[in-house]
Amino acid sequence: MQTAGNNTCGFPLNVTDATGTEITLDERPDRITTTNPSAAQTLWEIGAQDRVVGVTEFAGYLSGTDSKTNVSAEFGVSVEKVVATDPDLVLAPNASADQVADLRAQNLTVYHFPAATDIDDIAAKTERTGRLVGNCETAAEVNTEMNQTVEDVESQTAELDRLDALYPLGGGFVAADNTFINEIMKIAGTTNVAASEADGYPQLSDEVILKTDPEIILVTDTEGAILDREPYASTTAGAEDNYVVMNTNYLNQPAPRSVIESTKTLAAAVEDLQANKTEETVNSSGTCGFPLTVTDATGTEITINEQPDRITTTNPSAAQTLWELGAQDRVVGVTEFAGYLNGTASKTNVSAEFGVSVEKVVATNPDLVLAPNASAGQVADLRAQNLTVYHFPAATDVGDIAAKTERTGRLVGNCETAAEVNTEMNQTVENVENQTAELDRPDALYPLGGGYVAADNTFINEIMQIGGTTNVAASEADGYPQLSDEVILQTNPELIVVTDSEASILERQPYASTNAGENGNYVVLNNNYLNQPAPRSVIESTKTLANGVEELQSEDAKDDRSRTDESSGSSSDDDGRNEEDEQDEVVDANKTAVDTNETAVDTNETAVDENETAVDENETAVDTNETAVDTNETAVDTNETAVDENETVVNGNQTATDTSSKESTTSAEPNDTSNQEGNETETSNDVVNQETEQDGGPSNTTDDGTESEVPGFGIVVTVLVILGFAYLSPQR
Repeated sequence: MQTAGNNTCGFPLNVTDATGTEITLDERPDRITTTNPSAAQTLWEIGAQDRVVGVTEFAGYLSGTDSKTNVSAEFGVSVEKVVATDPDLVLAPNASADQVADLRAQNLTVYHFPAATDIDDIAAKTERTGRLVGNCETAAEVNTEMNQTVEDVESQTAELDRLDALYPLGGGFVAADNTFINEIMKIAGTTNVAASEADGYPQLSDEVILKTDPEIILVTDTEGAILDREPYASTTAGAEDNYVVMNTNYLNQPAPRSVIESTKTLAAAVEDLQANKTEETVNSSGTCGFPLTVTDATGTEITINEQPDRITTTNPSAAQTLWELGAQDRVVGVTEFAGYLNGTASKTNVSAEFGVSVEKVVATNPDLVLAPNASAGQVADLRAQNLTVYHFPAATDVGDIAAKTERTGRLVGNCETAAEVNTEMNQTVENVENQTAELDRPDALYPLGGGYVAADNTFINEIMQIGGTTNVAASEADGYPQLSDEVILQTNPELIVVTDSEASILERQPYASTNAGENGNYVVLNNNYLNQPAPRSVIESTKTLANGVEELQSEDAKDDRSRTDESSGSSSDDDGRNEEDEQDEVVDANKTAVDTNETAVDTNETAVDENETAVDENETAVDTNETAVDTNETAVDTNETAVDENETVVNGNQTATDTSSKESTTSAEPNDTSNQEGNETETSNDVVNQETEQDGGPSNTTDDGTESEVPGFGIVVTVLVILGFAYLSPQR
C-alpha cells in the first residue's frame, strides 16, 4: 500500500514494507544507506547513486563507492556505522526481522523488501525503490530494459536443447528451486538439475550430484577449479570441461542489471556449447575428404560435395586463418581489412560502406563462404542468394580459436596444416606462459577510445592474461564497457596496451595520470593480430606483450620508456603482414568495438559471500555461524568475481564503431546487437552487417579517432627540407 501527495511520484509518501510496518517519507530522501549490494545496484541503475551515503563491502564493484561509507561488520551490517551515515532512508532487502528491528531501534527510517525470487519480484522491487527515492520514471525504464532482455534471451534459446545445469556454491550447497538464480538459469536456456531436488540453497550429497549429472556447470572463478574435484569431475560437465564463467556480482544479486547481464552471458554460453556439440562431421571418404556434411553455429546442416576451389570470407580473421593453412590461392573474396595479408590485392574486395556487400560476394561465384561471428540474419541474407555459407561459433579463448582453425581446415581440405598451425599456437602459448611465470604481473589496460576498454570475457583479456599481465578492467565489467575517468584512475594500470606507435593516448587524461602514463609504460601491439581471433594473432600478440612485460621489469629498461613495438620485429612474417596497414577503426564515443561473439564456457567455483547469492533472497545461509553472511546472503566462498574468457557474446554486444571504420577487423555496425540477444538489425538487400572482428581500435587510430601518421614520415620530410636548404645556400 502506498499513498502520495499531488502526483504519483511525489512526497509525502506512506508505504507498508515486508514486515508490515508503515513508514512515512515527508520529502525525497537525500541521504540513503543500503544494507545489501542488490539495493545499491538498483539505486545505481535508476540514477540515485549521488544520494547514497552508505553501502556494504560487496557493493564495491559499483563506480563511485569509494566515496561512500562502508557499513559492513564482520558478519552483516554495523548498526553504529549505519547510524553514523545519518540516513534519511535505509533500504534493507532480504534482512531478518531482528536486523530491521535493531536499525529501527536507532530511530532510523528503514524499508524492508520482501525476498525476490523471480523476475517479477525484481521488477516490483525496482519499481518500489524508484518510488521510495523519487525516481519512478527511471525505474520504469530500467524494468523495460530488463523485461526486453528476458524476452530476447528466451527467443535466442527457444530452438536450442535445454542443457542440464548446476550452480554449486561450495561444500555441496547449490542453488535449487524457488530462487532467483534458478530463474536466471531457466531464462537462459538451461534446466537446473537441483530444482527437482529441493527449494532454496540445499546441501546435496555427492551421490545426488552424480545422479543429476549436469552437462554444464556455472562458476564464478576463472579457473573453474571445482570441475577438477569430485563429485563434479565425474559429471558430464566435468568430463567434457563444460562450464560458463558468470560475474558473481551480477549472478548473485537480485537486481535488474544482474538479470540483464547474467541471462545474456549464460544464453550465449549455451548457444556456443551446442554449436560446438552439433558440429558432427559426416565424412564418406576419409577424415579430411569429401563429400562433407557439417552443422554450423546457426544449426544449419550444409554439404560440400568436393573440395572448394573458390572461397570468400566475410571477416579478416577467417582470411588470416586460410592464409595460415596455405589455402590463400583458393580465396577469391576478402574484406577490406584483410588487406595486410600478402596477395589480397588480387582478390575481390567484398566490403560495403558498412559491412559486406551481398552483390559483391555473389559476384565472386564462391563454392564456400566463411562467415565467422555473423548473426543468423546476416547469414540468411547470404544464403538467400543460394550461397553455401558456414557460420562459425564465437571464439572467446585459445581453445575456441583452435577449434575454429581445425574446422576451417576440415572445410577446405587442409586438415594436416590446420593441425600444425594449432600445434604452433599452443606451443607458443606454453612458451609465453613459461617466459612470464617468474615475473610480476603488471596491471594493464587496453583502451579502445572514448573511455571504452577491453574487459572481462573477451578474447583480448585472454591475450593479456597469457602475455603476463592482469587486465584491470576485468574486475570492472564484462565485454567492452565505457569506464569513467574516475574508475580508470582507480584501476591505475602500470602498463597500457596500444596499437599506434606514438601512444598518444598516454598524454591525455585520465591515462596521463595513471602509473603507466606517468612512467611512459606502454607496449605497441599489431592491430591486425591483437584484434582478430585467429592463430597468428595469438602467436604474435602474446609474444609481443610478454616481451613488453619482460622489458618493463628488466633493470636495464628502468631509465627508458618501456615500449615494445611489434612493427619492428614479429609482424614481418612470411605472409608479409604489415603492422601499419591502414585498417584503422575509430571507436565511436557512443559505441564499443567488440570482437567476435565470444562467450566462453570456461570455469568457476563460486564465491558468493555477501554478494547476495544463493541465500541472498532465500535466507538460507550455507553455514549459519560463518559463511552465511551479511543479511542471510550465502557467502559460500569469498567474493571472487572474475569471469574469464567469456567474451560476452560480443557478436551482439558489439556496438561497433565510427562510420569511417567500415569493417576494420572489427567491422562496425552502428546498431548491430544481433547475435547477443536475438535481435537482428535491419539491413538493405545489398548490404550485410559485418561482424566485429576485433576487440578494439586500429593500429593507426588514436583515442580520439584520428589517424596517426605513418611512422617515419615526419623524419623524411625534415631531412628533405634540410637537404633543400643545403643545396640552395651555395647557389646564393
